[in-house]
This record gives sequence, C-alpha cells and structure tokens, in this order.
Amino acid sequence: MPEIAKLDENGMLVSVETCHDDDHKTCPIARTVALPENHDMHERAKNYRWDFTRQCFMPLSAEPLDVGERDTPELVEGLVEAIEYLEEAFNLALPKRTKRVLGNYRRVNPRRKAPEDQA
Repeated sequence: MPEIAKLDENGMLVSVETCHDDDHKTCPIARTVALPENHDMHERAKNYRWDFTRQCFMPLSAEPLDVGERDTPELVEGLVEAIEYLEEAFNLALPKRTKRVLGNYRRVNPRRKAPEDQA
C-alpha cells in the first residue's frame, strides 16, 4: 500500500502513514505529501520540512532563518527592521538584490506593530 507523509502546521514531517490509493496525494490543506515507493522518510520525522514551492523535503539545517523564526517568533522581522532602520538612518544604498528581497518580504509580510506601538 502507498504511504503519505503527515505534516504539522509549519510543514514539518511528523509521521509516515500507510493510506489507500485514493488518499495517496499531496495536499497542502490536509498537510499530506504522497511518498514514492522505496522512500526513506520513516526515520526523518522532525528533521525535514516539506517545501510546497520546490515540491521536496528540505532538511531543517538548510533553513536556519525559518527554523529561527519558528523557535523565536519575530526573529526575521527584527532582522528586516534593523536593515530598514540602518538604510534610512545612514542613507545607505543597498544592493539591488537586497532591495528586491526586502521588497518581496514586505509584500508578503507587512510591518508588524511592536508591542510599544500598540499601547
């Protein structure tokens, strides 16, 4: 019988389960990934995350900022804010790639209100 990987809300591999042929599919809503025959994901639970964009499992060690953001919320936001602050305070001309990446980040993640801003 085929097997699927079960994912948590962050896409981390939680378990591998046997399923019926009808359920052997990758579904972001159900947080499942159809595994091919002869896979080796049984012993990789809690160490790999499914990347729906790349359609593959990524070891957590390959994504330190994502892991940091999950382990310490707002880490990436704080780093982006620091870069934005330094750019403005010192009138820095950031490299084009950096500006593009920061712009993409801000389109997906608008600036969060700091706790002191909410008072």
